[in-house]
Amino acid sequence: MTRKEIELLGENCPFPIMHIIRKVDLMRPGEKLQFLVDDPLAIKSVPEELEEYPDLSCDITPRGEFWEIVINWGKNK
Repeated sequence: MTRKEIELLGENCPFPIMHIIRKVDLMRPGEKLQFLVDDPLAIKSVPEELEEYPDLSCDITPRGEFWEIVINWGKNK
């Protein structure tokens, strides 16, 4: 399983959302993407945007002054 970390700290919405969706569109089965964001709007918007992708799961974890968003292709993995 491949996991890639992408730092989007200091980027304000809508740019983190656009970048995340662009990367999600290139994902393959079994792949995980990890994003680091510090814009609170991204935490609300990312799960809403991912509703259109039924094979993906999204976990958001606070990490001090930023959040970690992990997107996984395969809801049960």
